[in-house]
Amino acid sequence: MKLDCLIAASLTLSASAELGSLLRSGHANHADFGGTVMERTFTMYNGLPVGEDELKTAGWTKHSDKGCDPQLGYSWSQPGSAGPSKSQPLTLYTTAGGQPSGVGVAILGYGEDPLPAPQKKWATEKPLQSLPTANAVQIDVAFRSGDIICSGEKDQSSIGDTLIVNPKGSADTTMSLPLTETEADAAGWHRGSCFDGMGWHRFLDTSLKNNKLSWKAENLFPVVTMFHEGQINAIFFLSTINQVSIPGIASNEWEPKSLSSSEMCANTCDKDCTFSGLTSAGPFSTMHIYFNDHKSVTCDSSLQCGLPWPIRGNCCEASVVV
Repeated sequence: MKLDCLIAASLTLSASAELGSLLRSGHANHADFGGTVMERTFTMYNGLPVGEDELKTAGWTKHSDKGCDPQLGYSWSQPGSAGPSKSQPLTLYTTAGGQPSGVGVAILGYGEDPLPAPQKKWATEKPLQSLPTANAVQIDVAFRSGDIICSGEKDQSSIGDTLIVNPKGSADTTMSLPLTETEADAAGWHRGSCFDGMGWHRFLDTSLKNNKLSWKAENLFPVVTMFHEGQINAIFFLSTINQVSIPGIASNEWEPKSLSSSEMCANTCDKDCTFSGLTSAGPFSTMHIYFNDHKSVTCDSSLQCGLPWPIRGNCCEASVVV
């Protein structure tokens, strides 16, 4: 920005910062993240529309009958679908100005509670679209907050500047995700392993919140963060219920296969990793959402990788046996 007067620039920036703070509704962790593309599903890397124009071009349906929701904006269902379903559980959100404002996923219970008891509070109490069954929950993550959602204005962030789980919830049922590894450390997120395309995994054990894991599946926060060069790069939705109908054939937009306890442990660098408490409706299912081109993210070559091919993963420092 070119201004003739440095003092005027300082005053303008200061005022803008204060106004921005007021409009953010008290949520922390605001900083532009991601590039100009979004992708989903590990090994598949399907592109996701970024903003209203791309959603329209891709044939998604905008649901505007209830107006603009102040925490999520407008919800969009996938082509050929009136809302989230078993095979198409993903929902995208946009602001009134047409920018991305969030992502959500419907998790089905299949005879069990869709979420473990300690994690139920993170589900959206009143989803903007109807869920596919009575035994299902919606986990939403907002990319923006404040007046920008429904004002019709646009800002400089292509994808977003915050990550808020259950943004429609109360103070104790809403969580701002860390956008940097420094923030993740401070908030008690446990550092896992590095995967090409993803970066370093971070898990939050809601029973501890001290950078450690209790190794109980019920205590895992249902959104996992991933970082590259210290910055947020991706998230994945975590389900303790198997959401995959037929591995590799009908994955229902989740990863091609669900993960056993030992397979989930590939996301950590812990020799003692084991996750207890999965029900008969398990194992784990995961759904990755990437905020950058996955090809731009690689783990350091000095790391020792438990999965060296075809995609480097379960990469840890050489001092750690994987």
